[in-house]
Amino acid sequence: MKKNLLILTALFCFSAVSLKAQFTLRLAGGYGFPGPFNTEKVMGPKIDSRSAADDALVFLANSNDKDSSYKPVHATYGTGMNFTLGLGYMINNYIGFDLGISFLKSNTISATQVHQMYLSDPVTGYDSTGAYLNCKLTSNAIGVSLMPSIVITGAKPGWKVYPYARFGLTLPVWGGSNDHVVIDMDSAFAAAPGLVNFVHGNPYFLGKHTEVSIKNEGTVSLGINAAIGVAYKPLPYLSVFLELNGQYMNTRGKASKIEQWDADGVSKLDERGVYRTQFTYVDQLNNKSNNAAYNSNYDASKPKDDIRPFAPFSNMAVNIGLTFALSKQTLAKKPTPAAH
Repeated sequence: MKKNLLILTALFCFSAVSLKAQFTLRLAGGYGFPGPFNTEKVMGPKIDSRSAADDALVFLANSNDKDSSYKPVHATYGTGMNFTLGLGYMINNYIGFDLGISFLKSNTISATQVHQMYLSDPVTGYDSTGAYLNCKLTSNAIGVSLMPSIVITGAKPGWKVYPYARFGLTLPVWGGSNDHVVIDMDSAFAAAPGLVNFVHGNPYFLGKHTEVSIKNEGTVSLGINAAIGVAYKPLPYLSVFLELNGQYMNTRGKASKIEQWDADGVSKLDERGVYRTQFTYVDQLNNKSNNAAYNSNYDASKPKDDIRPFAPFSNMAVNIGLTFALSKQTLAKKPTPAAH
């Protein structure tokens, strides 16, 4: 991936030197909508009192044990405000290249869950308490991406209004997602001091009110993007544009870390330990993985290995912006007419 990006950069520089290129500076901002790509499932923290010791990211869903309902959340982190700075050059009036740097701040994705509270029992396995956990989950993301693209325009000489299109790749270089979970025991369970004290410890680490924050980091990923738009050129060096931009991208997870686990205001991070606080993502698990379900000799002092999750960042965005032409011809001052 890095090698291909270096080759693209070298071609950019060579063409700029060998041709009379018109450099461009593009500033854009807009809002991303789910569009037709809103079909991806979103990953979120697992909440399940039957397997409280098995932490993981699973498909996020709205669920309720009281009426046995379950509905997966389909969404994308691509919704929200985005801003782009692009540097490019036009080989001629019709074709050019653009290297954009895009910043995205997503909207919040949310879900609610109601889980029946079971307690582990060495004889029966699990005993129902008759009480429930009321859970609220939210997730959002920020990210910076490089977007190398080919630009095609229909700008004939002298045209002030013209169409254009852009096709390219999306290469995430920084960012990640954050999950926040709030868990409240219902009043029937919370009113029993003995039970509350019991679940304060391993494997539950819960209180009457529990707050959890998880930071998720991505690794090398690749997406595609395209745009169609129309530009108006009021001045030789300035264009105003309106465009419809589409992107398809799923980022690959690298690692996660629980940064907050407060039960009734008391942090449980140290009690949970490294294995139940930090997670490293891999493409397969086996008897050498640091995962208790596959390796009985796992090391609790090291992060847990788990299957790599994906985060959808696809969207359809409406963007507006300005493009400045930076060639000598467009920026040169016109000569003052000679006096007669």
